[in-house]
Amino acid sequence: MKTQLKLKNLMTLLLVGTAFITNEAKSQSKSPIHIGFKGGANFSNLSLAKSNLDAKYSLGYHGGLFTRVDISQLYVQGEVLYSQKKSKIENSSFGKEQAKWSSIEVPVLVGYKLLQSDNLNFRIFGGGVYSYVLNDKASVLKQVFQSFQKFDKSNVGYQVGAGVDVGKLTFDLRYEGALTNISKEFKARPNSFQASIGFMIF
Repeated sequence: MKTQLKLKNLMTLLLVGTAFITNEAKSQSKSPIHIGFKGGANFSNLSLAKSNLDAKYSLGYHGGLFTRVDISQLYVQGEVLYSQKKSKIENSSFGKEQAKWSSIEVPVLVGYKLLQSDNLNFRIFGGGVYSYVLNDKASVLKQVFQSFQKFDKSNVGYQVGAGVDVGKLTFDLRYEGALTNISKEFKARPNSFQASIGFMIF
């Protein structure tokens, strides 16, 4: 009789423990905080049509980390990215050359999930981005414009876009525009289209 009672108590304890562990695992899997890494392509342009130079979009890349905090259908996402951008510069006198610059970018975005489920989300988002230029190779601009010395270290811009999450994979398409000129003396504002793929670690 005592043995049966002990077995019954043990079974009850195991069931309660299993239920607790299962509930804890579910709550962790639905955590509102996500961390992951991402990378992709930049298609950038220096918008120099006002001068005797013709600037065209050119291919670069970006990669880094992101974190997302879900608030029901809203979310806030911050990123830290290394980004290399290029723009093809054309002129009748010197032909074609490339302006290239590398920077650390920190976008802070607010998004809304138009469609939300456990394994599939469709999103729209927008926000600001701070860029710190590490180096630039824009000798063609220095040759043509005496006022251009180098890209300013700090720049501020904005981003708008749309994305989809499939399981732990996340895909984004976004447009980035500049709110400040590339240098204090040189009035030109770069813009970019970005395509990226990311993976949420959790």
